Amino acid sequence: MDDIKNTNTKVETEDKNTKTQVDTDNIKIRTQFDDEIVNEKEPTPVERFLNLFNRFGDLFVLNVYFFVTCIPIVTIGTSFTALYTVTAKMVKNDDGPISKEYFKAFKANLKQGVILWLIDIAYITLMALEYSYTLYHNDQISRVLFIAVGAEFFLFALAFPLQFPLLSRYDNTALRTVFNALVLAFSHPLIWFKIFFIWMLPVVLYYMSTKALVYTWYLWGLILTALFTYLCSMFLVKFYAELEGEGEEPA
Repeated sequence: MDDIKNTNTKVETEDKNTKTQVDTDNIKIRTQFDDEIVNEKEPTPVERFLNLFNRFGDLFVLNVYFFVTCIPIVTIGTSFTALYTVTAKMVKNDDGPISKEYFKAFKANLKQGVILWLIDIAYITLMALEYSYTLYHNDQISRVLFIAVGAEFFLFALAFPLQFPLLSRYDNTALRTVFNALVLAFSHPLIWFKIFFIWMLPVVLYYMSTKALVYTWYLWGLILTALFTYLCSMFLVKFYAELEGEGEEPA
């Protein structure tokens, strides 16, 4: 009986040793496999440069598509919407073929983009007419209009930077998009300021130095428009994630 017990104990010991050996081998295999995954996720400097080069190439192509689709003038709003759609996907590394993605977004937002842009044009025209009246008249109406123009411009400055990013993200009517842009500008002023600052920075620089405009105007036709939109999307993608994570449902 003692021999049998000793034999069973030995067998159990050998089984435990075998399991330990197997577990140790599995740990080694998993560790080696994990190391391989880490190594695959770390691109070399050359690969990083090529990825960056490809990204700039995509932005160049996007810039060309943007200006081509802006030729009818009334489609400028739709073009901006498509540009924001594609650059947001590029930020998330979720982009496909640039041509297919851009024109798909352009077609999907054509109607509301045109309507939204026409609303903006009408609004700007109204402000211009009101302001021109205040320049050539010095009566009670001109003083009221001067205050009205200031208030109208303030609302426009709040809504305009976020209109097309919101239209590219959410399926809404043009008027509802304007309303949502105003709400977000008041409730989340930081994201509004970031987008406003990115687009206003070159305007201020050109105002301070007209030579800068002379030397760089053509770059807007090559890549700067898409590049600035991409910079905006870097902030917007993070903002959307935080906003939708809060459980808010944009109308």
